[in-house]
Amino acid sequence: MVRNLALYTVVTALIVIGAFALYRVWQPLNIEAIELHYLPENRLRVRVNVATNKSASVQVKYWLKGGMDTLWSDVYADQSSHAVILYNLLPQRQYAYQVKARRGADTDWSNVYSIETKSIYHTTPYFTLDSIAGSIREDMQNRYFLTQILTEPGAAVIINGLGDMVWYEPFAKGVKVSSWTPDRTVLCIIGSEDIPASGGDEIVEVNLKGEYVKHFKVGEGDMDKRVHHEVRKDAEGNIYAITFDHKLFDLSTVGGGSADTVKADGIVVFDPDGKKIWEWSVLDHLDVLHYPTILKDKNDLVHGNALYDDGNGYFLMSFRDLNQIWKIHKKTGEVLWKFGQGGDFPMQEDDLFFAQHYVHINRRGELMILDNGIKRKQSRALSFKLDEPNRQYRRTLEVKYPPAFFSSVKGNSALLGEGNVLTCLTDPRLFVLSDDAGNLLWKISMGGDPYRIEEIPLVAATP
Repeated sequence: MVRNLALYTVVTALIVIGAFALYRVWQPLNIEAIELHYLPENRLRVRVNVATNKSASVQVKYWLKGGMDTLWSDVYADQSSHAVILYNLLPQRQYAYQVKARRGADTDWSNVYSIETKSIYHTTPYFTLDSIAGSIREDMQNRYFLTQILTEPGAAVIINGLGDMVWYEPFAKGVKVSSWTPDRTVLCIIGSEDIPASGGDEIVEVNLKGEYVKHFKVGEGDMDKRVHHEVRKDAEGNIYAITFDHKLFDLSTVGGGSADTVKADGIVVFDPDGKKIWEWSVLDHLDVLHYPTILKDKNDLVHGNALYDDGNGYFLMSFRDLNQIWKIHKKTGEVLWKFGQGGDFPMQEDDLFFAQHYVHINRRGELMILDNGIKRKQSRALSFKLDEPNRQYRRTLEVKYPPAFFSSVKGNSALLGEGNVLTCLTDPRLFVLSDDAGNLLWKISMGGDPYRIEEIPLVAATP
């Protein structure tokens, strides 16, 4: 009797469990709970906790009340509990949001709820839209730009085309430079103000939710040198940067010491796990004994300030004090050519550039730079079509900026849209957009020194 009762109990329990399991399977997908959390560490991000009755993917649709544009969060993969981070929010605004859960063909939508964002209390610069042409206003309000705050405390910052800050990530140290990656993350060089030449002792990759994806520090792992001016990802997910480098030379024949330290620049490449897989030094490619100002400049020789992977197996590297761009083989380190003053391409005087920044290949396949123009005291955006085999070139673009816009240091220029030119001018603290004839279309002033500005695809495609 006891045995039969035990058997009955077990069978009944199995039936109940099975029935419950079948009920869970057959039960329609349902969003069971939603909680909104404001994040004190960042006023332009909020967290939406979502619970569903079964494992499902979740996404949040949100929009500015009274606005026309709909935004979407990232898609959070199959779970029954999610912590969804919303970004691309303006401070002190009213938003509405709605949660969508999906499991196969089964979909559930929540009610519509409200978000009220707060004012930003972190130390961040102001951005002021000084002017915008009516012909580009609609286009610009749907564009987004990454910039940075160099001073301490620093930040990586994203603004929209009307000068509104929509995302930021604060740091105790300065953000010396930043770049957008194909993984929709922001890569930064972080360093204190006493590290010169836009240099830092940390590389941080942060996603839009504020999570550190990678964090390299000098003295930890394979990062044995400080980096400066440039940090980016290549197509394989490797991280490359410009380094501070130094070597000992006998400079006694030119009035120096027999074991003088000469400081210059190098290149480092880390794999996605932070292992150093390649490095290069400009000091292996310079005749320092015949460098005309070696004793004067031995603490910062040639001053590398930009590095670009052309996607074809080569780096382009800018050297401010040489007024040159070098093409460097990514595997052998061979210098294939030098473009600029005293380089391998005979150049017209009007085409020479001085203290240039931000070398890259634009979408037209041309070499493009910001010519800071310290010799002429006029900054220009320049683009060149190179005939590499014949060492010839043709200048295809020149946008001259007025004297009030002159920037002796930092900055960048790049194409935007069909033919406009986006430029960061650091000394006057300006972001400007001009057409290819130099007519000013858009100008933003800011309260702080930016290093550069880059357009980024912040808003993902609508599902």
